[in-house]
Amino acid sequence: MTAINIKKMNRYEIIKKIKTYFSIQELVGKETFDKYGQRSFKFLSTDILETLLILREETGKKITVNSWKWGGNFSQRGLRTNLQGIFKSKTNNGRLYLSAHVLGKAFDLDVDGMTAPEVRIWIKENQSLFPHKIRLERNMGNEPINWVHIDTINEEQNPHVYEFDV
Repeated sequence: MTAINIKKMNRYEIIKKIKTYFSIQELVGKETFDKYGQRSFKFLSTDILETLLILREETGKKITVNSWKWGGNFSQRGLRTNLQGIFKSKTNNGRLYLSAHVLGKAFDLDVDGMTAPEVRIWIKENQSLFPHKIRLERNMGNEPINWVHIDTINEEQNPHVYEFDV
């Protein structure tokens, strides 16, 4: 399937197709899955699901978001809720937290056989495949991050693929 075909898919077709690559547990935390199960897809934006599907299909490589279901360490790399550590710590410290993860518009991920910088370069070189604007986190402070943060927060002034530092 190419991005052109994916663009013609509606939300429910995108979800059906993405399920061939990802279980919902890979995209949300345990608390969300325990309460909503397969219905947890309702919290994830169509834009980010379509973006993840295009990245998976066009690279042809396995992508890891969360791994908690299999005993792995990743549990907050998709949808984040107020019961999870990152969100909870910000709230407990009186800090506003409106990340793309909270809005169901972001994933932190790893692509098998590619470094994070290689994935970001691939996305920029292939940006015409993606129908939505994409933001890519590059550095945290002065340190480069070794995962890919991808989100579909759309700010008019940003180019189609926008890299930012936090």
